[in-house]
Amino acid sequence: MTLLLKILSRLPFGTLYILSDLLALIAYRVIRYRRDVVLQNLRNSFPEKDNQEIERIAKDFYQNLADIIIETLKAITIKKEDLIKRVHIKNIELVEGYMKRNQSIMVVATHQCNWEWVLMSGSAQWSYPLDAVYLPLSNINIDKLMLKTRSRFGGNPIPAQNVISEMKRRQHITVAYGMLADQVPPKKSKKYWAKFMNQETAFLLGPEQLPKLFNYPVIFLSTTRLRRGYYQIDLKKVAEPPYSKQGHEIMDGYIKEAEALINKNPADWLWSHRRWKYSRTEEGLTKSVN
Repeated sequence: MTLLLKILSRLPFGTLYILSDLLALIAYRVIRYRRDVVLQNLRNSFPEKDNQEIERIAKDFYQNLADIIIETLKAITIKKEDLIKRVHIKNIELVEGYMKRNQSIMVVATHQCNWEWVLMSGSAQWSYPLDAVYLPLSNINIDKLMLKTRSRFGGNPIPAQNVISEMKRRQHITVAYGMLADQVPPKKSKKYWAKFMNQETAFLLGPEQLPKLFNYPVIFLSTTRLRRGYYQIDLKKVAEPPYSKQGHEIMDGYIKEAEALINKNPADWLWSHRRWKYSRTEEGLTKSVN
């Protein structure tokens, strides 16, 4: 399986995007991959939009998802100079300023556009690596391939279960830690509840707790598709030490930036994710952070 993926990865972009068009059509029209989830998420997030607009966003989303799959496949063999050409970092001086002071940072992002290329391009273009926190895949061989791919340009991805111990171990070096902070937290874990995309939404506490634990500034990374296969990254400071012990300035800042990005380009977010799989009432308030 991994050998086949490596072979397909060497196909030219033109051929891969033809495959992407076919994949999007099959996912949207034929197998209707998680279509009920996608449409329900969109309707709940945009109650002001009519069914025609919701369907249009959904259709565009499936094309975005297919492109992400194909581009992630291409990441297995893409050359460093080709990736840099396709992912432009608009204000790279923000992270470089911290690097010059030997200051590690936390970079938070969403599942917007091609997050795999974004993480790889950070390591390819910054003066220090972008070490992404990730959840290991159940398929061991695919997980090994993805780990190797994400590490190609100097990054050292960190399994989520090891993140605190690894950050402690790496305190002597300057690192940018990357987290996709829009994933749904486990139901029984502590979490932060906030209004997001017109709904009460649970957020992981890690993106707030880790910067506070290590006194790292937090940068929001937003991605915009310029045209097919080409992206722009914008960086914005969300918060920096000293942090308040009880406040949630990091999470509130992240939520504000993430929501604005999704509203601007809604089809580029991962709507097939079961983001709202439980409500605040179902989860219970005794273990939640308010």
